[in-house]
Amino acid sequence: MNGRRETARSGPGRSRRGSLRPSRWAVTGAALVALAGSPGFGTAASAETRPLSMRAYDQRVQDGIDLIYQLRFEAADEHFATFIAADPGNPLGHFFHAMVDWWRVLIDLEDESGDEAFYARLARCIEVCDRRLAEDADDFEAVLFKGGAIGFRGRLRGDRDQFLHAARDGLRSLPLLKKSRQMEPANKDILFGQGIYNYFRVVIPERHPVVKAFIWMLDDGDRELGLRQLEEVAREGRYARAEARYFLAQIHRVFEDDPGTALRYLEQLHGQYPDNALFHRYRARVLVDLRRWDEAVALYRQAIERAERGQRGYHARCHIESLYYVGKRAFLEGRYGEVVTVMSAADSLSRSLGESPTAQFVQGFGPLANLYLGMAGDALERRDLARSRYERVLELPNHGSSHKLARRYLAEPYGPR
Repeated sequence: MNGRRETARSGPGRSRRGSLRPSRWAVTGAALVALAGSPGFGTAASAETRPLSMRAYDQRVQDGIDLIYQLRFEAADEHFATFIAADPGNPLGHFFHAMVDWWRVLIDLEDESGDEAFYARLARCIEVCDRRLAEDADDFEAVLFKGGAIGFRGRLRGDRDQFLHAARDGLRSLPLLKKSRQMEPANKDILFGQGIYNYFRVVIPERHPVVKAFIWMLDDGDRELGLRQLEEVAREGRYARAEARYFLAQIHRVFEDDPGTALRYLEQLHGQYPDNALFHRYRARVLVDLRRWDEAVALYRQAIERAERGQRGYHARCHIESLYYVGKRAFLEGRYGEVVTVMSAADSLSRSLGESPTAQFVQGFGPLANLYLGMAGDALERRDLARSRYERVLELPNHGSSHKLARRYLAEPYGPR
């Protein structure tokens, strides 16, 4: 390809954190924890005074889960705190109280400030489970929630590249997962756990051979079986239905190369929880994958508006991503003045995240925004602007061909087609 016309074709959308794929944690840290928000149930609860148990569906639990997915964290905290106050020895309230903090972490995974609070709530849940298991080793709730709590701890440790600790948590979680399934064989939500394990036990080592050193002692998985199990939960599960759809969206976009199917699940999730910034952003990103730019840009413009209002979940990194894709579409359509405005705003926001180039990298959006800004400057015959942006690209960590192209266009101005 003519170097003057080469552009940054690959966006940062599939980087490790903030992407739709499960991050590079050892499969035992997240994939085994399939209990992630997926406790079991049976028949509907008959009264508000009924003791909370995962052996029966209870609308009170679902109401709290909905608050979490709606990112109404204070309300969710209060909701599950009432469960704990009413029955402090029941691990259910403690587990879902921890899930509120999990979503606080998840909506901006690069921000580690909430990690310790999350770990503390998980530890409290495990402590409550251990007391019950000391009295009855076959206590279903204790088995279920201890496995879930340990698994979620491993999941975050994997996201933090603490692979050995994540693997250890996975090894502790796996027998609890199996036991809970044996105790409730018809439970669709616990089937979610088996589906996650079966799928990622095969896929993660293929993608990330480094984890083989940690998981060689684990049972084999089954990729196709895992997919079928997750699809069954997505159709028939209750508490785990949304989580199954979220994982299926990740799986189909990243591992199965099927963004169309990923979009179907994300449309369901975003339709059910329209204020969930994670579902909003990921839906837009998959639309970009499908080159459905008009729909994607409309969603990203909405995200920009929400970020400017300070709506929860629409944080600076989300704002930068949204500006980047709006600017990229403007570039592809030759609207270079808009590119300068939008990509300059993205760069300014990236600088607000810290002084280090790593902090300003933002999953690759930082360097690519400046690369497009430089090319737009050249297209507008604003060579000083273009050179300053190419030099800025070289100050940031490389993403794909960003450094190569910046050096090329410093030597010879970019020329649009």
